[in-house]
Amino acid sequence: MRILIVGATGPTGQELVRQALDKGYDVKVLARNPDKLNVPQPSEKLKVIHGDVLKLEDVKDALTGCDAILSALGGKPGMFTSCDVYSKSYDVILKAMKEVAVNRFITVTSWGTKDDPDLPYLWRWVFKPSLLRNVVADMVVMEDKLVKEQDINWTVVKPPRLMDNPLTGVAPLTMEGQLVRGLPGKAQIGRPDLAKFMLDCLTTAEWDRKLVAICSRAAAVPPAAAEGNSVDGQDKGEK
Repeated sequence: MRILIVGATGPTGQELVRQALDKGYDVKVLARNPDKLNVPQPSEKLKVIHGDVLKLEDVKDALTGCDAILSALGGKPGMFTSCDVYSKSYDVILKAMKEVAVNRFITVTSWGTKDDPDLPYLWRWVFKPSLLRNVVADMVVMEDKLVKEQDINWTVVKPPRLMDNPLTGVAPLTMEGQLVRGLPGKAQIGRPDLAKFMLDCLTTAEWDRKLVAICSRAAAVPPAAAEGNSVDGQDKGEK
């Protein structure tokens, strides 16, 4: 399989690149700052292309010959920081996909881009209305466009709080929609497990044309039980 990854120089994108290469995929990376890509060992299966995801010709050239495109692009938080990277990049990616006949698109946004009474209190009433309001608003623009899109096969993966934990290899909890409901523990997931789930979506039709919320299985364990399984007095998953 040959894939194009955009947003590859960020922490989740780096995981996508490493895990895709471990799977033996041919990987293309389109990046404005290729020097930021940190791959432990050079690979003949990796092609890094200097370019801009907001420029149609750059995306078309990079996407040609690929089976799918995965996006780990992210916006910068801030109450007064504008964000349009999700919606603008999607417009360019969609046009490029149609012009070079690539049908599969997997991207990542967040839990609770649209309101839901079951969302965690801090997310719903503190972070989303303040530091993340512009980022989330632009995620919604992209998601709404995708839901209406009939010509491509897309998946939006929606994680909660992202952690820099090691890869667990354990399949996350999943639920279509805005969040995974009924969790007694902390809603979070490691970036490596997020990247693995995104790559797994390439080889299953389960989440085709869906918004899928994911979460670490550790969140299904009540906090008291998690403390009983702690190591050196620290809860698993805590930094």
